[in-house]
Amino acid sequence: MSNVIAVISDYGLKDHYVGTVHGVIYQNNPEAKVIDITHFVRPFDVVDGALKLKWSYKYYPIGTVFLCLVDPNPKDELIIVTTEKYFVVCPNNGIGSLMFEEEPAGSVYRITAEHYFISGLGNFRGRNQLAPIAAELARLQSPIYLGEEVEIGKLKRFRLPDPQRLGENMYETLVLDVDYFGNLILNFRYQGSLPKEVEINGVKITNSSETFRGERKGELFVSVNPENYLQVVAYMGNASKLLNATRGTKVKISF
Repeated sequence: MSNVIAVISDYGLKDHYVGTVHGVIYQNNPEAKVIDITHFVRPFDVVDGALKLKWSYKYYPIGTVFLCLVDPNPKDELIIVTTEKYFVVCPNNGIGSLMFEEEPAGSVYRITAEHYFISGLGNFRGRNQLAPIAAELARLQSPIYLGEEVEIGKLKRFRLPDPQRLGENMYETLVLDVDYFGNLILNFRYQGSLPKEVEINGVKITNSSETFRGERKGELFVSVNPENYLQVVAYMGNASKLLNATRGTKVKISF
């Protein structure tokens, strides 16, 4: 039993929101180990939250409860999803979609154990409803006392668009994410060889390197991010600003 709760939210760290989520967890499960994956998901952005979950879950011990608090639609049902190794507590808004492509969902439970909820303290489902459920789930390691199982087909999902083949060894894809350093993470998995050319907003980048050695400050090159996706980097600079590129910007790749 891991008793680990890993939290993803769009709450930021300026306000008291994250701290009170922690407090509720510890009130219900003092022995829990709470880990913050990130609280800087773009506000209300389920796709961004799904990416952060996809790129994080595999590094956690079996039995970890992933508490996902990106909640743009208060009408979405609150659920627990089980996989072979993990649990996800979240609104039913698709935030687990990319994780479940690799770690398939086994069952879905609609949360019904409202006696764990905090009432009378405003409309804050992440703290008042999901946090205490995650705390109990981490301790119990089973959702059967916390919800009612529903058809797995009720689980909302989405898929990212696949890269499009333009010709022999040529593809069009998009910027999947922009990290804190301004690196452009492309929706294209590294398959053992780096491209000859990447074109973004009319700028052609022909330099590539699997490491960051020997690059000049501000030089653009193609590399591989820690999760094995191609990325465009400006060494000691910000590729996103230099290329005026954000998530969703189209990219051409040639091998």
